[in-house]
Amino acid sequence: MHKIVTGTIAGAAGVALLLGGAGTFALWNASASTAASSVSSGALTLSANNDGAWTDITNGRSTTINPASALMVPGNTYQFTQTLTIGATGQDLKANLTYANQSITGDSALLAATTKTLAVTSSSASVVQSTANANTFVVSPSSATSTVKVVFTIALPSSATTGQGGTLNVGALAFTLTQTAIGS
Repeated sequence: MHKIVTGTIAGAAGVALLLGGAGTFALWNASASTAASSVSSGALTLSANNDGAWTDITNGRSTTINPASALMVPGNTYQFTQTLTIGATGQDLKANLTYANQSITGDSALLAATTKTLAVTSSSASVVQSTANANTFVVSPSSATSTVKVVFTIALPSSATTGQGGTLNVGALAFTLTQTAIGS
């Protein structure tokens, strides 16, 4: 009996030591608040001005056309000129500007037969043609609002043998502006 009582007392003392030791272990800590203010994000926007116009530039012409009623034949070249406004606020902000290929729909043979090119210029932003894609331009706005001039050209080469009687819908022609990664 004496061994049982002694063993129980020793076990209880061991448990008490373990529990007491766990309760006395502590690390010091502290915290402080600062007046670091807040961080805000910038913005990137693109809007089309109401000055878009189509021109037939075939063989040096410069005739305003309505693409809905003009009938393109092999050898014709049409050009759309539009002013876009870029809103760009934020440090290190650059973006790729291009036309949305999927915004031109219609007869697949005529769509495949035409060539489509884009040119972009600006006096209020830096514009550099991408080395990866001829129809993409890297735009670096110099102020919160910059204006760029886009010239979209669609041509049906004189060598084209497909696309007769087809229709292309360019009425929903869209341009996209996508931020590039910093340092690229």
